[in-house]
Amino acid sequence: MHIDFHIHSRYSFDSFLEPRTIISLARSNGLDGIAVTDHDTMAGVEEFRRLASGLYIIAGQEVSTASGDILGLFLKESIRSTEGDAVIKEIRSQGGLAVLAHPFKWPHLSRTDEFLKKFDCIEVFNARNNIPAPLLENHLAKKSVDRLKLSFLAGSDVHEGFEIGCARTIFNFSPQDADDLKIKDAILKREVRVEGREVSLTREVVSHFSRNIRASIKK
Repeated sequence: MHIDFHIHSRYSFDSFLEPRTIISLARSNGLDGIAVTDHDTMAGVEEFRRLASGLYIIAGQEVSTASGDILGLFLKESIRSTEGDAVIKEIRSQGGLAVLAHPFKWPHLSRTDEFLKKFDCIEVFNARNNIPAPLLENHLAKKSVDRLKLSFLAGSDVHEGFEIGCARTIFNFSPQDADDLKIKDAILKREVRVEGREVSLTREVVSHFSRNIRASIKK
């Protein structure tokens, strides 16, 4: 089973992707499931579930905090807290996983072991981790995960269609055998593997400015 754990849609302030488009591209790129992780909202989860017959949908949210972005996965309702420790506690109170997204993304090129160990899981590969240098941020994440034996997953951090499926977490069971508990258990036991390729910096910069232009026109 192949899952991309970091997807943004039009429900995020910085993406214009329609859920229907994401679902179609996910299928065509060989994904069996996606985690819907819009910025500070779960407003789009039900639309994804309504449209995504045959595609496993994980309810999530990317929460902005001063110490970095946190993915809440397998959520029942939106996270309201904004302080790091409180966010982790709220995610866990719902039976969810608290995942540190792009842990070494600029300017956070240094993290203490104590901080990393706070989380249930680390995003060890993010397809948009290419600043200030390609491969650097993902290398730092993998190095820490391996050294500390932390649970891990991968996500594309999708904001544009071409990014879908650039990073994926692979499970040793079929989609037909999957449920939330089985997926969570495999992650926590490190019984997964990841694959991915970073989006080129040039393409990401172009898409960033394109989104800003579209946002200004929309206003």
